[in-house]
Amino acid sequence: MNPQPTVDFNPYAVLTVDTEADDERIRAAYLAKLKQFPPDRCPAEFEQVRDAYELLRDRRRRALYTLFSVNPEAPLQSLMGGMDNQRRFAGPAPWMAVLKRR
Repeated sequence: MNPQPTVDFNPYAVLTVDTEADDERIRAAYLAKLKQFPPDRCPAEFEQVRDAYELLRDRRRRALYTLFSVNPEAPLQSLMGGMDNQRRFAGPAPWMAVLKRR
């Protein structure tokens, strides 16, 4: 299950590791949190811990999350706050005029 794209979700904070943590440290923190929040007693916390580990255990997804601070699997619309039709393409970008001059 992929973490839900919310502003409050920070997998590093959930597992209490820093952004420089290696795979072994992330796994150790995950196992420690599993002992702290067993699924039968704390299902909501367990899901957060599981989702955080699922995001951080894959190096590609972890790098994308660390770089952009968003879930790389989340839909773009939800990350943009449900952008509606108010922001539409208003024409060519100013830098395109520079490219046309060459």
